[in-house]
Amino acid sequence: MIKVALPGDDRFVKAASVPDPYGAIHTARWDLYGEQDGPPRFWRTPDAGGLLSLSGDTLVASGRFLETDELAAFCAICGAQKLRGPAKTLEAAAKQLGWPVQSRQILHAAGDLQSCAMPPGFCEPSPREVYPLLQEVFGLTEEDFAPWYCEVSHKLRHRQGFLLGVRAEGKIAATAGIYHQNKKAALIGSVATDPAFRRKGYAAALVFSLAERARQEGRVPFVICQNPQALRVYEQVGFTPWEEEWLCCRNREEESVCSPGKNRILSE
Repeated sequence: MIKVALPGDDRFVKAASVPDPYGAIHTARWDLYGEQDGPPRFWRTPDAGGLLSLSGDTLVASGRFLETDELAAFCAICGAQKLRGPAKTLEAAAKQLGWPVQSRQILHAAGDLQSCAMPPGFCEPSPREVYPLLQEVFGLTEEDFAPWYCEVSHKLRHRQGFLLGVRAEGKIAATAGIYHQNKKAALIGSVATDPAFRRKGYAAALVFSLAERARQEGRVPFVICQNPQALRVYEQVGFTPWEEEWLCCRNREEESVCSPGKNRILSE
């Protein structure tokens, strides 16, 4: 039976402390909302083998859910428009839900990293500076800005995330950040380069710097790969395949949102 995880639920916190990207997401969300009053955002199975967390319209599921009928029913009624998690966790529930599925590859850097030279203009930009580039690359809207800004600013203030960029010709030409982390894992996301500045090695340099930072702090770096071009960049840095992720959208009208060019999962 899926049960709500209330403030002070040590079993949820402990189960989310694992060295994988979903533990990083659950922990980052818990650090923001887990000890607050308000509507439920976190759930778990009785043994905490399966975890769920909701932020915005996206529900993240990870671990083991023996009652797949219950997981599918929960996803259908919880109000989430998008569901993401390991393919092996979601396979049965997604089939029952009938939601369109996008498959993506998660990579990790478990071995040696390949050093990349830092380009001119390497910087730590503010969230406000980065957002116009994310709008252009990922199709974000002005309405997305306020919740994204509040969440990212909170993480940066409390040292729960890190944001990098390359400044060129008076603007942010490339960016990447660690938006989710726990003590054992860091998920690098929102890797974006202005089309006019591609093929300059900016993305590889930023991802390398973030991965190196995570490794120095004892965290395994992870990144989600959405297209072959990005795969080549991550492999150049030293990332290798880890696991398949599924992103499922409730409505077929949302399929464009799930496509690689229109991914509106904020601070992924």
